[in-house]
Amino acid sequence: MNKTQDKINIVNTIIQAAADYKTYMVGRSFLYVFEGRYIEVIYRARDFLHLTGVDTNLSANEFYKEAIRGTLRHTQIFFSKRHTYDLCVRKMLHLAHITAVTNSSIFLLEDLVTNTFQYKFGLSELNFTVCLDADKDSNQMIVSDHYIVRSLRVEDSFDRSSGAFEVQYIFVKPNDVRLYPTISYTDHRINITDLPEEV
Repeated sequence: MNKTQDKINIVNTIIQAAADYKTYMVGRSFLYVFEGRYIEVIYRARDFLHLTGVDTNLSANEFYKEAIRGTLRHTQIFFSKRHTYDLCVRKMLHLAHITAVTNSSIFLLEDLVTNTFQYKFGLSELNFTVCLDADKDSNQMIVSDHYIVRSLRVEDSFDRSSGAFEVQYIFVKPNDVRLYPTISYTDHRINITDLPEEV
């Protein structure tokens, strides 16, 4: 296969993953309950680019819109020392399954440290980890209680964290609704009466 065809295949995977990301993740808040604690996560359109492992001259919002419309082209992505082709190929294997962190058995990793950044949390389904950090503005001031997507790691992240916890429940709601009406995942070994009081 030639490099052009490789990039076309990557773009096709990105387009499909963007469609799933939009359908199942964007516009919703997810509440992850673990060990008597919980965090709230939102998956924003502009954070999708962080998951792909590609470089582009498009803004994060433009990249997402092009992917959603199915008009993202292979000429609009490239690779660099920071975003290598090999790493991107590995990410593509897992990007197609990104919705697993919203509706299946996963682990929550705390204080996840990589070579370039420290993330407050990670959501891992063993083969990949979605790295999360506080929702901050351009001045690094926290603007909400939610955590947002910062990266997709395709390595064993358990030994890079200070603690790993099984997620017991995942609740989901539209962003414009106050309460969580839907449970998208339940660890059936846990009794719902054991939920933290505030949940």
